[in-house]
Amino acid sequence: MKTQNTQPFIATARLLLDAFRAFENELAQILAAKGFTDVTMGNFNVLRHLNPEGMHLSELAKDAQISKQAIGKMISELEHKGYVELTPDETDARAKYVRFTVKGQKFIDQAISIVSEMEDKYQSLLGKKDYNTLRQSVSQIYQWHLNREEK
Repeated sequence: MKTQNTQPFIATARLLLDAFRAFENELAQILAAKGFTDVTMGNFNVLRHLNPEGMHLSELAKDAQISKQAIGKMISELEHKGYVELTPDETDARAKYVRFTVKGQKFIDQAISIVSEMEDKYQSLLGKKDYNTLRQSVSQIYQWHLNREEK
């Protein structure tokens, strides 16, 4: 498919993915400049899914959409770096519970602050109306896919 100006068609999903990757790269660069130089993109995927109050390792694997084996490896790496701690579940000795350490919480707090600033920049770039329309439209696309999965 071609657009009217003879440029090749780029799927909306690809545009969204490219925008997300650019966002994530910028976030990583800013966090690295603030001293968080040991967090990889793979670590980002795990950390962004970890609830502030902590969660079961199996639940984190499901949310991050990676295998329990892979999440175990990533959590071990993040534990070694000092961002998370892994403890036995108080109610189920077989289950593991993961939560942020003080260092991990500082990382997340910084990330949230940076993301907020980036959102402000998006709103300035697009204008409030178009920014809100973009958010609404992306949310609608996401909900459409979720509804299709349920059928």
